[in-house]
Amino acid sequence: MTRYYSAVAVDNTLGSAITSGSTTATLNTSPIGYPSSFPFVLAIDYNAATEELVLVTAVSGTTISITRGFNGSTPQSHAVGAVIRHVITAQDLTDTQTHYNTALTDGAHGVTGSLATFLGAPTSANLAAVVTDETGSGSLVFATGPTINSPVITGTIAASGSTGASGQYLSSTATGIAWVTPATTNLVLNPQTGTTYTLVSSDLNKVVTLSNSSAITLTIPSAVFTTGQQINIQQIGAGQVTVQGDGTSTFTGTGTKLRAQYSAATIVCTGTNTFTLIGDLA
Repeated sequence: MTRYYSAVAVDNTLGSAITSGSTTATLNTSPIGYPSSFPFVLAIDYNAATEELVLVTAVSGTTISITRGFNGSTPQSHAVGAVIRHVITAQDLTDTQTHYNTALTDGAHGVTGSLATFLGAPTSANLAAVVTDETGSGSLVFATGPTINSPVITGTIAASGSTGASGQYLSSTATGIAWVTPATTNLVLNPQTGTTYTLVSSDLNKVVTLSNSSAITLTIPSAVFTTGQQINIQQIGAGQVTVQGDGTSTFTGTGTKLRAQYSAATIVCTGTNTFTLIGDLA
């Protein structure tokens, strides 16, 4: 049984006498600081030879509903003015000790020995069997049994912490942990052969090649790229490439033109509609 407690309960007295069979009692004044949940314990005739412990099951104004003779105390008559105090009882300490002993003997709070030995091969069935309630008498049943994969490591992991093949890294897989070789990602080219070109969102991280015998103007649009994104460009024809903003977007750099045929540069978005040009510039 859960009992409730308060650290701010104020002593009270009986407002009228009760007999040994009374199931309600009247307090002299409205209770102050009593627990808001039930039951809780009061001692009537506190610290006297006639002290009795009662369980309070309800409070209405100055009237309390009580279960008599709690924790082995004797129901008896109490006179007007009997001191009433909210107390902790021997039963509280006994219940705590019983709970502690159950944890030691039935594994309610811990596992002794090897966890692997205790569980055996992990399955939804034996997990439900070994997880018990606080008294050690019930079990936790999964609504849907969990799928448990045994960890598997492929490759060789030495105690010194050596890695797998050059460039590999450890990653979780459907069956455990394995050495993984990073996928190779090739740059995508966007060849342009006109004398003007305005970048588009799909040019992000690509190499835009610009080839024409005449001069070429490359425009950086506004409201397309975000901070940290980049586009690579290269002049592969004789026509020199000039980079410009669209009137809203602006850019900085040591120059606005690629220096010569096969010169390359990177356009980096450094802020909203703000760019910088880095590379082989004229």
